[in-house]
Amino acid sequence: MRKKGQSSVEYIVMLAISLGVFTAILYVINTMVSSSSSQIGTNAAFRAVEEIKEGVDFIYVHGDPSKTQINVYIPPNIQSITTDSTSTNREVNIRLDVYPAYTDIYALTRANISAPDLSNDITREGYYLLEIESDGVSRARITVK
Repeated sequence: MRKKGQSSVEYIVMLAISLGVFTAILYVINTMVSSSSSQIGTNAAFRAVEEIKEGVDFIYVHGDPSKTQINVYIPPNIQSITTDSTSTNREVNIRLDVYPAYTDIYALTRANISAPDLSNDITREGYYLLEIESDGVSRARITVK
């Protein structure tokens, strides 16, 4: 009888160790997947800001009456898209909701920007067509089409 009990305990211990290793592997995989999706969103926002910056700089270099359109991908965890509200008004800022805080991704342009709060027009993930045009006084106007 004693030998049967010992082998049963050994099987239970082996099962517990296997489940512990399996749980640890699942935890690591879950952590890696969540951090990689956050990084992908951050990279997409960085590319969006850079494309907007390049479009505004293009308008600045070519002057009035220049106009261009760019297609920008906006990631799913976006909080807001704004332009700087100070007198220079040369900053494009995307705020991302990255757990447990926010991440701001911004770029400084050569030209001043006259754009409304783009967060009103861009509310969810997807591709957006932005039109950037010169308004005649060395400013670039950004509108969502």
